[in-house]
Amino acid sequence: MLMTNPHVAARGASWPAAVVFDLDGTLVDSAGDITTSLNELLVARQLAPFPEETVRDFVGDGSKALVERAFQTRGVLLGAEELRIAVSSYDAIYGTHLVERTYVYDGALELMADLMARGIRMGIYTNKFQDKAERVATHFGLDKYAEVVVGGISRRPSKPSPIMLIETLEALEMPREEAVLVGDSTFDVQCARAAGVAVIGVTFGYSQTPMRKLGPDAVIDSYAEFAQACDSLRAKAA
Repeated sequence: MLMTNPHVAARGASWPAAVVFDLDGTLVDSAGDITTSLNELLVARQLAPFPEETVRDFVGDGSKALVERAFQTRGVLLGAEELRIAVSSYDAIYGTHLVERTYVYDGALELMADLMARGIRMGIYTNKFQDKAERVATHFGLDKYAEVVVGGISRRPSKPSPIMLIETLEALEMPREEAVLVGDSTFDVQCARAAGVAVIGVTFGYSQTPMRKLGPDAVIDSYAEFAQACDSLRAKAA
């Protein structure tokens, strides 16, 4: 059964006033560079590499989960310190491949330009480490539209905690009821629910569970459908 958002207020024609985007699997497809980096780590440990299709199933919960899943799949259980070292090594490797094969999804920049032209505020929130999130946003020009990038840092809980999303909206000085989150994972839906923010799920990201089964407020198969999704959410709250 689909979940419904209990924090729905009336939405006028100007809603949403703010849009917060997830990064990996939502604005950019980074699976190619993640695969390159993860395989470099595995080969250095004398473990067989994975095809990109397999690595896509590991992505979405941050670097620690990515590395741990890869090693477990190869039959290697890492202790806490071993995992910390492996994640640190992966992070360093990934930093050298960050934007080699990554690309922006079709329609993302065009949508962001349109939102900016209409005075809609934008932010990016992501479990990707802060420095790398900023580098990706700058490289692809996402920072021309997103006023704030909130990435992973040691003192802030990562998704599915709603704190990152709440801090993004606070930085934009936007109330939660005037915002919509766009994401590709169950963590994004959970964040939105916990924060009281409407959520639009995209089907072209990394979620192993079909997005429609995760119960977001609306689902889009491409950014060409974003305006229609917002129209639908306004009508539901009328």
